[in-house]
Amino acid sequence: MKQLISILLLTFSLNANDTIQPLTETWTPYQMETKNGLEGISIDLVKEIQNRIGNTKKIQVTTWNRGYDVTLNKTGYALFLTTRSEKRENLFKWVGPISSMKLVFFKNKDRSDLNILTLNDAKKVKSIVVAKKTIANEKLVEYGFENLEINSLANYSFTKLRENKVDLYPVEYHGFMYKLKKLHLEDSIVPVKMKEPIYESKLYIAFNINTDDKIIRTWQSALDEIKADGTYEKILNRYR
Repeated sequence: MKQLISILLLTFSLNANDTIQPLTETWTPYQMETKNGLEGISIDLVKEIQNRIGNTKKIQVTTWNRGYDVTLNKTGYALFLTTRSEKRENLFKWVGPISSMKLVFFKNKDRSDLNILTLNDAKKVKSIVVAKKTIANEKLVEYGFENLEINSLANYSFTKLRENKVDLYPVEYHGFMYKLKKLHLEDSIVPVKMKEPIYESKLYIAFNINTDDKIIRTWQSALDEIKADGTYEKILNRYR
């Protein structure tokens, strides 16, 4: 009994000290602003974690660029969903994985002149639009691309592709296909059929590097429980 009381007191103490402010961007079907409020796979998961650990902070929606900078530089913030790359590994602390991602190029279907099979083929096109500080921006710079048009807003990058003002747009496959289908654009904007994706990885909640390890363990334990008790699968089924 004393051991149980000690565990409960420790859990209460951890929860009482957890004032982490979750940040996110709009990204269907993971994070969506609707007439009913915030919805989506990762929104529901983060809210479930918060409910289980006693975190009462309201999720804030911001641009990816701002959310990344705030979480990188200010203690008390967490950003989701964030790709866990080698470059970012030691910049944040991590809870997850929440999901997986596959980064590919998209183009306008009528661009039959673009026969892109490899990354080297993509390096030869005139322009590739990419959102600033995204994993696409990070990886293409790492791969030596010099034909990038970097924008601070992801939606503006999509507009440039839609208006056929650029050749290619690198973006996460599953989320972007969901968006195209909602806009009835899946027949006019299509994925480039390369031999391999640009990059594949897992998606996490990224916490400021100075976050107490006890808080990280609490969030991770809650996520693990959500997966183990079937709640994770129920959330996924809401958006299938």
